[in-house]
Amino acid sequence: MSIWEDHAIEQRIREILTAVPDEGHHFGRPFLTAYQIAIAFDQRHRQAADAIAKPVGGRDTGLHDSLAKYLANQLSRRIRAGTLPDIEGCFLNGRFLRSLEYDNGSQTVASSLGQANLSMFRLALS
Repeated sequence: MSIWEDHAIEQRIREILTAVPDEGHHFGRPFLTAYQIAIAFDQRHRQAADAIAKPVGGRDTGLHDSLAKYLANQLSRRIRAGTLPDIEGCFLNGRFLRSLEYDNGSQTVASSLGQANLSMFRLALS
């Protein structure tokens, strides 16, 4: 088995995405960035986050690998393979963005802004 399967990561991410209220906006349910998913995952599922053994991520970690990157890559691969038909992905372009900060008890700042797109995910429109 894999960490993904052993720790029911898909189900846990789906729960995180489900917890985002669908307020009936004509755009549909809001997207969460990979960082927002990683922060929620780290806070709600500490044991599974420890098994993945990567920091949440961000500019000041000094690392090129993170929980946010791991989750985004796994979700992206599975969406492309068609095994997550109820989850959508998209990108936020980093152009003209200098900083995107997250409030998770410590300052987490998106590390790829201005250089790359920032992946986002949501439950698919039904």
